[in-house]
Amino acid sequence: MSSPAANAAQDDKAFERFVDSQPILNMLALLSRTGRSHFEEEGAWEVCLCAMVMKLEPQCTVQRILEALPYHNDKMDAEDFLNTMAHLGYFCRKAESALEYIDERLLPAVFIPDYGHPSIIIGREADGRHRFYDPISKLVSNVAPSTENSGHIWFFQKYDEQKSSLSKFMRKGSGYSWFYALLRRFNGTFAQVMTAGFILNIIALITPLFIMLVYDRVIAAGSMETLPMLAVGAFIAIGFEWKLRGIRSRGLSWLAGRLDNIVGNRILAHLIGLSPDTIEKASVSAQIARIKTFESVRDFFSGSVFLSVLEAPFVFIAIGAVMMIAGPLVYVPLSVSVAYIALFIYIRQKVKVYIRLAAKNSSARQQFTIETFEKLHGIRGQGLTGKWQQKFRHLSGQEMMSHFVLGWYGILAETCAHTLTVLAAVMTVGFGVHLVWAGAMSAGALVASMILVWRILTPFYAICTMIPRLEQLRNSIHQVNQLMDIETEAEAARSFSRLPRLSGALSFQNVSFKYQPDQDVIFSNLTFEAKAGDLVAITGGNGSGKATILKLLKSLHQPETGTIRLDGFDIRQLDAPHLRRQIAYVPKTPHFFHGSILENLRFSNPLASREDIEKALDLANILEAVQELPKGLDTVIGYHSDIKLTSNMQACLSLARAYLHPAALLLIDELPNKLLSGRTGQNLKDYLARAKGKRTILFCTYREDFMKLADTIVWLKEQEKPLCVTRADFFDNIKTQLKVVS
Repeated sequence: MSSPAANAAQDDKAFERFVDSQPILNMLALLSRTGRSHFEEEGAWEVCLCAMVMKLEPQCTVQRILEALPYHNDKMDAEDFLNTMAHLGYFCRKAESALEYIDERLLPAVFIPDYGHPSIIIGREADGRHRFYDPISKLVSNVAPSTENSGHIWFFQKYDEQKSSLSKFMRKGSGYSWFYALLRRFNGTFAQVMTAGFILNIIALITPLFIMLVYDRVIAAGSMETLPMLAVGAFIAIGFEWKLRGIRSRGLSWLAGRLDNIVGNRILAHLIGLSPDTIEKASVSAQIARIKTFESVRDFFSGSVFLSVLEAPFVFIAIGAVMMIAGPLVYVPLSVSVAYIALFIYIRQKVKVYIRLAAKNSSARQQFTIETFEKLHGIRGQGLTGKWQQKFRHLSGQEMMSHFVLGWYGILAETCAHTLTVLAAVMTVGFGVHLVWAGAMSAGALVASMILVWRILTPFYAICTMIPRLEQLRNSIHQVNQLMDIETEAEAARSFSRLPRLSGALSFQNVSFKYQPDQDVIFSNLTFEAKAGDLVAITGGNGSGKATILKLLKSLHQPETGTIRLDGFDIRQLDAPHLRRQIAYVPKTPHFFHGSILENLRFSNPLASREDIEKALDLANILEAVQELPKGLDTVIGYHSDIKLTSNMQACLSLARAYLHPAALLLIDELPNKLLSGRTGQNLKDYLARAKGKRTILFCTYREDFMKLADTIVWLKEQEKPLCVTRADFFDNIKTQLKVVS
């Protein structure tokens, strides 16, 4: 029989295993409630993901895991697991090892046996045995789920952006630009390509030497016996050259593709991460141009110009060969090379100016085109079609002229480079014949020298003919570096505070704001306060800045002067992305992502049940309309959807999303009057009355029936100081002035 002490020890072990497993089970249960059906089935990789995250980051939230999961709702595999961990900020190191050789300091880790399903190695006991979490039984034990003792092991470590060579911190120390720091990650590939290029240039000498020997030893001496041996050597050299060129081509293709992938993703991620103020200062066409900027860089690395640049350092090999077999004839390619360099410098100075003009004119025309389609109805309505066409012709003419001059300099460079090449050939033949007659070199050496001179001058010729592309490349890299040097909101947030939970108390103190430095002030010296649970009505005429107040609270813009405080903290000292997640917002123009209605509503509350969502839709008076759609809540909406929602349906869905959001601060922009006059408005009115004291609500409206619910009314008056009063004072003393807004 077991002793009481042994039984107690076993009970402790069982309880410890339960404690280890329970957070994983809780996270699985929460994720299964978010509509991700594969978590309901609890596949091995889904369970491993929850187990790994809970061990590495016990405080990780459901929202954070959902943001990292792949878009599709299919069952997860190993690739999905690795991608999700990468999105959570962990990089993986793979190793092949037996279990007994694993260092405890590297745990937890994923163990994938040669045969069987994966499991999590949680840690090691005092007696040296490992502790495993089995994703099938969902139990913690000292026995590996698989009988295999060896296999693949994945170790995960938190990725520190500050330690990356691309981070501002590291680049500040190294002095490298962002793009140059990126290129240094491919030093191994560059070394491989350059080594292959060096050997290729050595092998390339065999062809002119073979021709020289054929002329001097076979034809001149009439000795055919040596020809087969020379031919075999030449064919072997050609085979080696073919193999090396294949290696170099694969290396360059991989480099171009990898750079395109990294830079394209980084640019898009960086643009999305910039503050709204920074993004909105540039037009849509300018943002698209930024994303497409790298296309010229990718084309350069995968094109012939880059090969010419790689060949240029090795021309000294061919120059040395000419010097050995032709002596003073080497001065011909050297002098022409100097002429090529002078031509390059002169044309580049001209191209630098006109390529900037061409870029500005192209950007102006593109922006004008986008503006035309955005304001097409207004242009027709105001009878401006003729004027608009005239302005477009003017912008197009400027663009075409700048491109014409740029193209002309490109053709001039190509023509001059071709002339120098022909001149080099004539000089080589003329000088070479003189040396042959003088007996200083053989006829075979002259033919070989001609081939070597072409090899020397070809890289210079190619570079001179592609000066506009090279300058465009330089400008593109400069733009990429400038963009990546702009601080994102996430980078700025590292030094900012986070409010664990927002209570909703807010205050505006002498706040002034304007969208652009050269524009008029929207409002100035705006001052008001709201306690947690207050209802604030914001009223005023069109363009008075009602929606701007809500955007300032969302930290989408920063005030010109004054301070905005939430729970006593200056909003400029708070982590903006984290703050926005704690605020429910109903914009005047709602936006929906491509996905089902259910998925769009769960953006505000991933843990909302289907019943909660139906209640919110009913409160927004749109449940019946949604149920009548082809697939009900699973109907796909968004920009590319075949289902087009009316503006009223969009407003109601946005309202339902706000009802679901468990935020202490609710912002509601001005809703259509027709909507507020019906059941939707009555339900909203009842909800506002119930929510008073529980949620701080700011509601933009001009309707008296809604303003009568407010504790405070902020009246934005044109060309006057904004007025902030209580509801009683507003209706008792100021109602006679309400004609401005009613």
